[in-house]
Amino acid sequence: MTRKRLIFFVGADPRSNPRPVGQAYHFAAVAARAGLVAEVRLAGDAVRIAQDGGVANTPEGAGVQAKARQAAVAPYLVSL
Repeated sequence: MTRKRLIFFVGADPRSNPRPVGQAYHFAAVAARAGLVAEVRLAGDAVRIAQDGGVANTPEGAGVQAKARQAAVAPYLVSL
C-alpha cells in the first residue's frame, strides 16, 4: 500500500490574521489522530508563529501560539 502525506501549507502572517496558521495545525492534528501522515509547512511570514510576539495579541492569537508550542511533541511534522 502506498502511504501519502497530507501537507497543510500556510504563508499568512499570523500577526495580522492567525486563523490560517491555526487551521493548518488543527487539520494536521486531526489527520494524525486518524492515523494519517501529516505535516504543517510554514513559509514566508507564517514562520513568525515560532517567535515570541509573532502572533496577533488576541485570544485567537494566543490559541494559535499554544498550538505551535504543542507541535514540538505532536504526532505530525512541522517544517519552516
